[in-house]
Amino acid sequence: MKNLKVILSATALVSMAPTALAQVEPAEMTHAEGMMMTVHVKGMVCDFCARAVTKVFGKKDAVDGVHVDLDTGEIHVGLKPGMDLTDEEVASLVKKSGYALVSIEREAL
Repeated sequence: MKNLKVILSATALVSMAPTALAQVEPAEMTHAEGMMMTVHVKGMVCDFCARAVTKVFGKKDAVDGVHVDLDTGEIHVGLKPGMDLTDEEVASLVKKSGYALVSIEREAL
């Protein structure tokens, strides 16, 4: 019975964790000469999803910052000036994160 109370308490705490933590945009994400990519994906539903995506994309040298919007299923990726990620690289990063790529949009800043 004691173990059940611990499990229920832990479950309640995890379910109350705010998803907004992963949706904070880094202050240095947008450089005037850089590029912004919006990557549409399927399957992201929680803060852990957002953290996984942020971690995988953040390891790339070209990436200046990552913002995950769970409500729209979008990953906003700021790229450093003069750098880019190919569609194949983006698709690989999305797959590595465990999600399905829908589309990629690019916008010069």
